[in-house]
Amino acid sequence: MNTNSNTKSNFGKWGWAMIIYCAISYYLAAALSTDSLNYFPAAFTALRGWDESAINLCNLMAGIGGWVGIIAAVVFSAMTVKKGSRFMSIFGNILAGILVLIFALTHSLPVFLAMVLCMTFVGGNIQLNCVPNNIMNVWFPKKKGLALGWASMGLPICTATIILIYTAIGNPQLAYIILAIVCFAFAFVSIFWVKDKPEDVGVTPDNEPIDMDTVKNLAQKSEEAASKLTIKAIAKDRNTWIIGIGHGLLWMTTIGLVSNFVTKLIQVGTEANTAVGMLTVAAVVGIIGSYFWGWLDQKVGTKNASIVYGVWYLVALLVMIFHNGSMAMTVIASIFVGFGIGGIGNLIPSIIGTCFGRFGFIRANQLIAPMNTAVRSLALVIIGAIGVDKLNNAYIVFLICSALAIFLITRIKVREDVM
Repeated sequence: MNTNSNTKSNFGKWGWAMIIYCAISYYLAAALSTDSLNYFPAAFTALRGWDESAINLCNLMAGIGGWVGIIAAVVFSAMTVKKGSRFMSIFGNILAGILVLIFALTHSLPVFLAMVLCMTFVGGNIQLNCVPNNIMNVWFPKKKGLALGWASMGLPICTATIILIYTAIGNPQLAYIILAIVCFAFAFVSIFWVKDKPEDVGVTPDNEPIDMDTVKNLAQKSEEAASKLTIKAIAKDRNTWIIGIGHGLLWMTTIGLVSNFVTKLIQVGTEANTAVGMLTVAAVVGIIGSYFWGWLDQKVGTKNASIVYGVWYLVALLVMIFHNGSMAMTVIASIFVGFGIGGIGNLIPSIIGTCFGRFGFIRANQLIAPMNTAVRSLALVIIGAIGVDKLNNAYIVFLICSALAIFLITRIKVREDVM
């Protein structure tokens, strides 16, 4: 089932319930991993009286967690194929809750750092990759782009709010105990909330006005087509490698721009508090961007939307490279960088579903997710190797990589017979 150009958000009661569920899952994924790096390293170092080198170690372990996530992506995707989204949502949130609780309570720096690593790859895989992405493809085979546009708002909303919430709570240990309780509660409600397929509750995919017999027949054909997607068959498909590398390069650019956005603004003369404030502005713009990229995906197709996304970030990189320190340029940079934050989280699961089908997403993801993870993780490696004091040089590398990504994505072959 491929996308069509229907951009009406008429998903029905159960459809909206699943979109809201996925938005919360995306929020937790960001809270468990990258977004919180702006808060907990310094907060817990001060609370526990650790040496300030612990701050750098936290970032290092988060980076390693991203690489460990390559293995985790294979394992968790395989579990999702066998057990389904509902099981993985319960299992994943219980596991996350346990990890966060240990993280909050331990006074041992090695244990703390180990939890940073584990939280990174669990949040990045189960709460982000396996559960919500799979739900969106199974529930909305024709309108997944638009559904993802709404659901993935959870990512920039987290960026805009999570540090404010932690700061308002005050004590980092209490903040993370509360987060652990939220994970456990989310696991409990998942028992009743998550449904693997719309057919399980007597509704149709995309809330289409068709009879259930037709729906069941289409679902059976789609599942039969997906069952033929062995690892060997997926590996032989050119789209696997193009999506894994091409979209991975765009994700790498996103991380490269966002991770040192504040640093770049300060380097060109922006006052520190203003620079931090502009990151919040960028995140808020990203909420609007999430819907836009989902709408564009639905309107022109995921492949074309991905190409536009790549071009958008080429412009964003040029804006950052030629930033002259003026407030006008800072605002423009915040808009261009922020607008893209919510896009890549939509486009990757959508293009996988477009190329491999409703039930083929999670199977193909077993190979594509590790590639995406490996490529995107190069962002901080490139910046680290070139030097934070030479961000423009890193941006030039990202510019070249994004141009390569656009070329690769133009080579994606979208088949009309995908179920």
